[in-house]
Amino acid sequence: MTTTRIPRSVLAVSALGAGASLALSACSTDGDSDGSGETGTNAATGTVNVFAAASLNNVGEELADAFNAANAGDTEIVFNFAGSSKLVQQIGQGADADLFISADEQNMDAALELAEFDGADAQVIATNLLVLATAPGNPAGIESLDDLASGGSAEDARIAICADGVPCGTLAHQVLDEKNITLASPTEEANVSDVATKIATGEVDAGFIYATDAQALQDAASGADGSDGEAITVIDIAATVDIEPNLYPAALTVEGQDNDTAAAFLEFLATDEAAEILEKYGFGAQDADEEHGAQ
Repeated sequence: MTTTRIPRSVLAVSALGAGASLALSACSTDGDSDGSGETGTNAATGTVNVFAAASLNNVGEELADAFNAANAGDTEIVFNFAGSSKLVQQIGQGADADLFISADEQNMDAALELAEFDGADAQVIATNLLVLATAPGNPAGIESLDDLASGGSAEDARIAICADGVPCGTLAHQVLDEKNITLASPTEEANVSDVATKIATGEVDAGFIYATDAQALQDAASGADGSDGEAITVIDIAATVDIEPNLYPAALTVEGQDNDTAAAFLEFLATDEAAEILEKYGFGAQDADEEHGAQ
């Protein structure tokens, strides 16, 4: 269990809303590779529409900037962030997507069943862990998962959880089932960013989010203004519950397979440079050669 302090001035910046789109573009000059697995000097031009799990929201911009810096082309990486299941639904309904990055294997499996992914192979680019994080000041006094159980000290706490079917919701339900905990009055959100926002603003007493979202709150606590806010508590679920990290597989759509820049961006996501960026934001590293579904 760890604590951090969140300045009041930054409580609302932990996450963006569901489905938010972020357009990122840059032109590089004389971008030479050092030969250490980066994308190299191949000119990448054009637009890539990336449908990415909401939990990748914080890291997306830096990944796009690094990709552009490593290429001698003029590219625009356009992100659509939302819950993984929602993204699969959007792609199946004809949304213009080149690359899909899911926060779990289940939704990637569903995506690969679509005609839009005919001939696609998914590869894992990162991992993440579920945690329980309290609102600033820990108003419900939550110290462990057991506090949420019937008869526990926080059995009536307001808890935010992702909707079932969304990866963070699926994981949270698995944890609660294993601990035989039924939440008294949970609020279900469309994606993990919405849960993180409710935690940061104190709309709920606690919520189930990823370690990366908890780190974003911690990063916000060390803001430039140096203000000292109320502490949040982050409870390490994996310490008490047998839960595996969830994998983040990525795959090109049929449209993306015909987009050289999309293919180059997916290749970049498997480089050491991309892995270092992801790790900086709290994601776990994954062997770039490991394909989705491999054991």
